[in-house]
Amino acid sequence: MQFSNYTQAVVGLALLTIGIVGFAAIGGAATTEMANESVSFSNDSNVTVDVAWNDSISDPANASASVTFYNATEYDDDPSTATVVLSDSIAADEGNTTSTEYTEADGLEDGTDYRLIVEADDTEADDVTVTDGSIGGIFTFSDGSPGFGAGVAIAAIGAAAMLARRGS
Repeated sequence: MQFSNYTQAVVGLALLTIGIVGFAAIGGAATTEMANESVSFSNDSNVTVDVAWNDSISDPANASASVTFYNATEYDDDPSTATVVLSDSIAADEGNTTSTEYTEADGLEDGTDYRLIVEADDTEADDVTVTDGSIGGIFTFSDGSPGFGAGVAIAAIGAAAMLARRGS
């Protein structure tokens, strides 16, 4: 039995999609980098990190997000040797958003650029928003759940199917 190029492409991409979604689900409960942004600190606006927590955290008392500010220049050169300027932990508040403001009192210097990394378990935190007061200074990051990847994979299957149909 001979299958058309169209059928072969659709079946192949469907299997690939199932594999990608499966691997994403397996790794779904791991700590995820939910924000990785350059921020400019200003005493006038400070830096605010908001973490939206979902309402089904299995152990809220032990759930948290880690926040790390690095020297931006050093981080851009080599993240593994960059100086940690500030490290903090934001406790979970099940079903709510926690907002933490970082100021000069935390050791940040006016007019300095930092690399801000926020990590959390993506089964506990839904998203992270970072505001640094700069123009367009709001960055929002989704939880890295497999839903987005599955949508992209499905769109890729549709595009491949259209290309295969044109080629046959």
